[in-house]
Amino acid sequence: MKVKIQDEYLNVILTHEELFGKQEFPTEVIEKFKQRVFQISEAKDTRDLRAIKSLHFEKLRSGRYRGRYSIRLTLAYRMIFTIEKEEIHVEVIAIEEINNHYA
Repeated sequence: MKVKIQDEYLNVILTHEELFGKQEFPTEVIEKFKQRVFQISEAKDTRDLRAIKSLHFEKLRSGRYRGRYSIRLTLAYRMIFTIEKEEIHVEVIAIEEINNHYA
């Protein structure tokens, strides 16, 4: 699947090996983000993502993210994105903190 990063900061995270200064996200989240983008780019379609149980791949059904998808980065963070079916590419919208998601 083709991955298109919409957010400029997330694009910088993805394209730079070493980041300087204080980061918006913890190092663990940044590394998981890079790993997840690689996994998405290697997937043929959403069935491949669903097969990786640790991703907790899900379609979001309510609120401002209705119709978008998410996968887990860490217990406290997830990546939210859209999937354009016509071109089969993933557009990353945001990394959303979910500390209270399961509370």
